[in-house]
Amino acid sequence: MAKILVDTSIIIDSTRQRDKTQTFLSKLTGENQELYISMLTHAESYGGKSVWESEDAMELLEKILSGMTILYPDEKISKAAGKIQSEHSIGIVDSIIAATAIAHKLPLATLNLKHFKLIKGLKLFRLKN
Repeated sequence: MAKILVDTSIIIDSTRQRDKTQTFLSKLTGENQELYISMLTHAESYGGKSVWESEDAMELLEKILSGMTILYPDEKISKAAGKIQSEHSIGIVDSIIAATAIAHKLPLATLNLKHFKLIKGLKLFRLKN
């Protein structure tokens, strides 16, 4: 069983798509993966206004997140994230997510390849066709 860090873009996509069976997350869970998220992904997932305005949206999000283990940043991840941010000019949240993946030796599943593809030491997860 593969272990994968899931980026916020994957969570958001799975809440917005009508056909849940076609989402990246659905395909990940269909392959029986062990899924992890950064604490920042967890927080970002609750950042949408619709989550707080719709009981159904909240229930869906909590169902999605319930199957994932939250990883918390430590001093090593914090320092590495600062370096990533300075080298790649991406936001601190994405930098922490990338540093978390690297520190835990997990490939990152993301729909936001632009921010992550050039980060040294970061492996991106790709679905098998």
